[in-house]
Order: sequence, then structure tokens, then C-alpha cells
Amino acid sequence: MSLAVKVRGLRASGIPAILFTLGILVSSISSASVCEDPGTVSHISAGVVNHRTAKLAHEVGQTEQKNQDLRVLANASRNIAVGFSHRYTKFDFAGIDPQTNAHLHQSAFPLHWRRSKLRVAIAPTVSASSNVLGHPRKYGSDTYQVSLALVWQRRLAEAVSARYGLCGDDSLGDYRLYPAAGIEWRPHPDWKMDLGFPVSSITYRIGNSLSTELRLAPDGGEWHVMNRDFDAESLFIYESWAVEWRVALEAGSHLVVAASFGRQFRNRFEMTLLSGERIAIEGDDANRIGAEVQWRF
Repeated sequence: MSLAVKVRGLRASGIPAILFTLGILVSSISSASVCEDPGTVSHISAGVVNHRTAKLAHEVGQTEQKNQDLRVLANASRNIAVGFSHRYTKFDFAGIDPQTNAHLHQSAFPLHWRRSKLRVAIAPTVSASSNVLGHPRKYGSDTYQVSLALVWQRRLAEAVSARYGLCGDDSLGDYRLYPAAGIEWRPHPDWKMDLGFPVSSITYRIGNSLSTELRLAPDGGEWHVMNRDFDAESLFIYESWAVEWRVALEAGSHLVVAASFGRQFRNRFEMTLLSGERIAIEGDDANRIGAEVQWRF
């Protein structure tokens, strides 16, 4: 497991305002990682993504997956934003018996600070299976993470800007530090192309209330898990990428609803089985469909 640094123990001028705001919302609905700028609109959002059944390598079994997300962002000032996010990920395995029941939870408390071209973010995080989460006395060093981001943004031309920096979280699978970079190009007020790592997206705004986006992003995670009797523990690691097409509708001054269709690929699991055997196994690509709702305040 890559652990470069893991703190233990503790995702415009001239543009009509409504269109620019909607563009921010489309990104922030799906953004859970502190590596991504959360935008400047205070909101609460909830979403669900269901995946089709995917076979595991070597025909040993299969799994179905469901993600549920809740996120809150409150801008305390021009420079400071605080929030809360909770993600529930459920893997329903058949053919193999993981040490955990694969009901996995991750709660984070992000703090974003902006100053001119710099954004600094930190998010103390608890990441564990459902039985561990419900028993705080079972928490250990593997239960905690501190996600972080240090990102600069620089304007290269009137319609082009670049960002670069360093992020740390488990979106690529096991917790790691990794470089973040990207180029944002706005060739037209209705278009935004943001190409980079780890996230790339192309957004097109249609009229005053409709927007569509094509997005590529990592969708992995790392959780501290235990068996039912609490006498064995391990890390459950999931690596994955998702490409997704999303359509968002601004339904009034406060409400935004969105639907998404996509595909999960490069799926890889690292887990301990009920027998105590540690395995790394890949899964087939799987289609996914999602729905999201956001309330601005």
C-alpha cells in the first residue's frame, strides 16, 4: 500500500451570473474530494448511484455496487468554506466471502481556505465498515485519514487558466499523495473545458437553467473493516475510474436536480476474506446510473 504521507490517529467576467452559478453547481454536486474546488455557493446535496452487476476475474464471483452521498457546504466568508460529507458504499458480493459485510462508510469535515490564487483544504475523515463505525472503541489508526489539498490557479490568457498543486486522499484507492494539475479553457460563455488530473470535464450550458457535463474522475476508496466478532481486521481497498454524462436542471432559485449515466472501469479490489486470505482481484466494467438533488442557501 502506497503511504507517502498519511496522517493517522486523528471527487467570470462577462458570463451571465445565472449560467456561471449553474456551471459551479454541476461540478459541486458530484465533487466530494477536497482536491476539487467546491465553488462559492452554499448548499446541501444528496445523490445515489446504482451499478449493474460486474463479474470478478477468474469467474470466482460477482458484485453489485451502490453509492449514496450527502454533502453540505457553507461559505463562512469570501475566503473560508466549511462542510460535511458522508458517503455510503455498498458492495454485494457473490461467490466470495469478504471479512467485512462490505457496507462501507466515509465521513469527512472539510475546511477550505482561499487567498488570491491559492486554495488550501483539509478534511479530517473517518473511513470504516458499518460495524466499526457504530463502535468508536474499535477505531484505530487505520480508521482515520486527513485529506488535504494545496492548489494554485494562474490565468494564462483571457479564456485560459492553469492549476497545479498537491493532493492527498484515497480517491485513487489506498490513501496517497499525488500531483494535481489542469488547464481550464472557456472558448465561449456556454462552454468550459477542464482537462487535467485526477479529474477532467467538459461542460455545456443550454439556456438559463439547463447544463450538461461529461466527466472523468477516480472513484476509489480505503476503509478500515472488521469481522462480525471484532477479532479480525484489515483494510478494504477499491480502485476504480468513472466516466459519466450528467444533465442538471435549475428548478427555481434554490433547487437543482441532476441525472447521470456512466460507466465504471478499471475496477480492482484488495481485501481480506473471511478465511484470513488476502487477495487482490479485478472486476469487469459496469454501467451506472445516478440521480442528485441540491438545495442552495
